Amino acid sequence: MKKLIACLMIAVLGMTAVSCGNSEAVKMGEGKTVVEGTHKQIKRVSVHDPSIIKDEKTGTYYVFGSHLATAKSTDLVNWTQILRDYQNTGNNPIYGNLAENFAESFLWAGHLDGDCSRGFAVWAPDVFWNEEYEWEDGSKGAYLLYYSASSTWRRSCIGMAASKSIEGPYEYVDTLIYSGITADGTTDGRSKRNTKWDNDYLNFNELLQLGKANGGIDEINEKWFKSGGSEYNTDYVPNAIDPTIVTGRDGALYMVYGSWSGGLFILEVDPATGLVKYPGVDGVDETSGNYIDRYYGLHLAGGNHQSGEGAYIIYDKETDYYYLYETYGGLTREGGYNMRLFRSENIYGPYVDAAGRNSADNGVNNYVYGIKLLANYQFADQRGYCAAGHNSAMIDEDGNRYLIFHQRFNEGTEYHEVRIRQQFLNEDNWPVLAVYENRNELIEHYKDSDVVGSYELIMHGVSNATKLTKTLKVELNSDGQITGDVTGTWSKTDSQRGYDYITVTTDKATYKGFFFMQTNDNGKKVMTFSAIGNNNESITATK
Repeated sequence: MKKLIACLMIAVLGMTAVSCGNSEAVKMGEGKTVVEGTHKQIKRVSVHDPSIIKDEKTGTYYVFGSHLATAKSTDLVNWTQILRDYQNTGNNPIYGNLAENFAESFLWAGHLDGDCSRGFAVWAPDVFWNEEYEWEDGSKGAYLLYYSASSTWRRSCIGMAASKSIEGPYEYVDTLIYSGITADGTTDGRSKRNTKWDNDYLNFNELLQLGKANGGIDEINEKWFKSGGSEYNTDYVPNAIDPTIVTGRDGALYMVYGSWSGGLFILEVDPATGLVKYPGVDGVDETSGNYIDRYYGLHLAGGNHQSGEGAYIIYDKETDYYYLYETYGGLTREGGYNMRLFRSENIYGPYVDAAGRNSADNGVNNYVYGIKLLANYQFADQRGYCAAGHNSAMIDEDGNRYLIFHQRFNEGTEYHEVRIRQQFLNEDNWPVLAVYENRNELIEHYKDSDVVGSYELIMHGVSNATKLTKTLKVELNSDGQITGDVTGTWSKTDSQRGYDYITVTTDKATYKGFFFMQTNDNGKKVMTFSAIGNNNESITATK
């Protein structure tokens, strides 16, 4: 199953009302309040593929997502919808007149064409404050919005727009990467557009004229087309969607992007222009061993049209690691959507998981690779959660870590909402996800008597499963034994980070994480624990 779904269909699904059996009342939609049980009311929003940024001028957090949806928050708990899916496409406060502003990108993909023949397909933007960006008048500093426009599962492009205000309007700058090209112009999908690489509105001719010495490329790469034919080689090169910007430990900028097809790729970014730097020639990175394509950049993960999209890399100063997230599976409620985690000491990799497997090898049997963060699951008398994915991540000025993603529910529709969860480092310096959503609760040290007792346990597995994962019951006994549906041992140790580590050992793996007293979906304070196993499986439990 591929990411692309008819544009207008998502807009309809995104506004579908749902009900929650254990809630006193549930009201979903723009600016609506969700009341679950008796706990504090939280204002929810619906933003697919949410990418987070903090406006340092005001302290306000923003999430920008697919289909133009945008929201903001002052506390990372309650959110206000700025734009809903496909709202004001003709006169948009953030994007302006969409058809006019992104007209150059739309010549190739994303408007009244292919699978969006009756509308727009603008996906997964990432907004980044670039203090080095130079305007024509010589002034510096801009919010840069990187977006993708797409007509089919392979014919897409990535563009960039700039603004001096985080809420726009954003003015189009350039289109950076095109995918889905052919050698002979064969039409693609429900479209009559010529797809040959040398169309004047693409950037390949311009880059050839520049040549590698001047920031272009010297030759068209035969590997872009399937052997013996003219079709775009989706085993090797990516679908050009889902761009995000990464700041390296040395302050350099990079763009990671890609989906399915040939996988995830990364390119360096020129801070003065915000544009990508093309390698110019093919090669192999000496550190990671990953291949480099002259136009699309260095290959990080995927290939052979295995699922994998929504790449996000964040550098953590405390651990000195780069953490790479990507999402596997199909995005629907029962599509097996799930987030994976890798890490590297270098921006170009190799990115490895807890089992030591390299992300660059996950073009076959991808479920074996990457720490699986969340399966589809449901604790007793609480809401069922499905298809959590396409995340961004943030580490704030105080070192607090957060994972931001869209979440579907086990309620019969494709309705989705933004969810944020705190993360805390385990003993092996993996960021582990808290059990419940962020309410700005503080983690601390706990007495042994606080953590001993009966828990519901979710073992999230490693497969791209589509159904709800079985909920297990276990007992953490005071003698360090685990009994019940899972048996083994557990231990609690004090960390110097202000909280308690937990280590769980079973016949399957060793899991390391933390204890955390949180508020559950019914408004009750409960002890929880989360951990990551050396077999790439996450476990979460609630007392």
